[in-house]
Amino acid sequence: MSLRALGMVAVLGLSAGCASSGKPTALERRQAVRESMDRTYRSTEGFQAARWGMTPEEVRAALPEASVGPDGTLRMKTTIAEVPAEVALGFLDNRLAAVDVFFQDVADLRTFHAVMRDLLTRKYGEPRTRLDVARELKWQKLPTRFAADLTPVEDVAAAVTVQAMEGALSSQGRPKLISRWTTLESHVNLTQWSLLSRGVVAIQYESAKYAPRRADLVGRYSTKARQDLVKDL
Repeated sequence: MSLRALGMVAVLGLSAGCASSGKPTALERRQAVRESMDRTYRSTEGFQAARWGMTPEEVRAALPEASVGPDGTLRMKTTIAEVPAEVALGFLDNRLAAVDVFFQDVADLRTFHAVMRDLLTRKYGEPRTRLDVARELKWQKLPTRFAADLTPVEDVAAAVTVQAMEGALSSQGRPKLISRWTTLESHVNLTQWSLLSRGVVAIQYESAKYAPRRADLVGRYSTKARQDLVKDL
């Protein structure tokens, strides 16, 4: 056997030995590091005392007034800027990934928009320019989705049929994006929804880390999900 052939046999034998040794490959090691970082990830941002990456148990400890709603989503009622608000908290793989805050009893929409815009600017800096937002809307880079679209924290048999705020907005509402903020950790939209009988203002917070993974998800309250349900009728 030639020296070259002997060399090839030695290389193959060494490769086989490494493969059979049970040692993780470089790719496997990188994946393990990423998974470990995901488990320990806790953002400096989120909603009130809750932070992106928290588990449902951690969020309920941070927000004791939150409880599981009829649709299995973690929800709470609170008051923001002296206006009653309903809050829905969404989890992706048991990690806080999105929060929606709905205001249904706004007497003066224009003034309320101005107040919310000022408060959010104080927290997140200047909002995106109208041109940037218009461009993202044109290219459909700002999908309409809800925190409650994500997997419920508790399985509820009638979750899909429960008439929640998200269901009314997705089936009847017409959304208008008022302002948008983006940071390294968060995406925040101030949105006005027009219903037949009233208007609903929503602040929709989303974790920047988890946003790309939400892009391909079809939630319970999305338009596509409801179109699919029509096929059953």
